Amino acid sequence: MENQSVLPANGQRKRFSKKQCLILLAVALGVAAAAVRCIMLFSGPGRYEPLTQEEINVVLARNENLTENQQAVLEAGLSLLGRVHYFWGGKSNAVGDDPLWGEMMEVTSPGSETSGTLRPFGLDCSGYVSWIYRQLGYTPQEVDALIGSGTWNQWEKSEKIRWRDLQVGDFVFQNKYPGAKGNHIGICIGRDEAGDPVFMHCASGFDNVVVTHAGDVFKHARRPVIR
Repeated sequence: MENQSVLPANGQRKRFSKKQCLILLAVALGVAAAAVRCIMLFSGPGRYEPLTQEEINVVLARNENLTENQQAVLEAGLSLLGRVHYFWGGKSNAVGDDPLWGEMMEVTSPGSETSGTLRPFGLDCSGYVSWIYRQLGYTPQEVDALIGSGTWNQWEKSEKIRWRDLQVGDFVFQNKYPGAKGNHIGICIGRDEAGDPVFMHCASGFDNVVVTHAGDVFKHARRPVIR
């Protein structure tokens, strides 16, 4: 490959070697890749930011032929949208709102940067899932037996499905079990106009119950025994 040259404003022709041209090309490709990642982050299935109520309504309007259980899961889960703080290790057997939510309490569960600090009491991601099924009339013992307490138990009490087969009420997880990493769980509420699934979950990053796309967080789809 011959040396390439350009003519800058001062009229002096500057030559670029083959190596310099390859470096400039690599930089350009890197910038293009970063732009694509930004586009994917904020649109489509790669998006990971809370949907607006209008966007959620569009998703819900597309649902058809839901079972009584699926509808109940939706109603219970969405009733906490934007209303409950994320609290590491937060669980509740309350039917309806827990009177302790919002009260300043110490985070006693180990394993989080918030452990040992005072925070408004709420739910963690698995506690949110368990609370939803408590609202469906199951006793705490039945919830533990059928759904599980904690993400790993909830993984074990659900079955692997293909991502394209996700339906309302199905679970999604961040990490595969078994593994040393922590995990995060969400529940499918339907699909957007592009056909991409969206999920409700209690997220530490947003300190609340939100509805988002999968982003780079949710990767594994599973179906609970209770349908």
